[in-house]
Amino acid sequence: MDAQEFSKYGHVFRPGLFRRRRAFWLDGHILHWRKGRVKGHVPLSAIMDVVVTERAGGAVCRLVEANGQTHRICERHWFGWEVGERHRFGTSELHSATFASLVSAIRRRMNKERPAERG
Repeated sequence: MDAQEFSKYGHVFRPGLFRRRRAFWLDGHILHWRKGRVKGHVPLSAIMDVVVTERAGGAVCRLVEANGQTHRICERHWFGWEVGERHRFGTSELHSATFASLVSAIRRRMNKERPAERG
């Protein structure tokens, strides 16, 4: 786990009960991500579309890169069978504050980089 996952613009969640934990965080104009043990990053300039969908179970943000790769950031976190979570296994909660902070920062920084394209 990277300490920046829990920074001001970091968001950690598990999108499903038996799915791996995911983390997204901003460091300048670079969006870093971790899905299980796989890590990566993408510059905000390579993200072409940001779509936020409100659902009954929490919001979902879909980021689309220029090469077509997509990243889904979910507001809802499902508790798994990890140490510290076992007593809440099978339940979920919304991580609204960190989700909103990350998504708004991504949008704000993208608009700052490309104001003419974003209108």
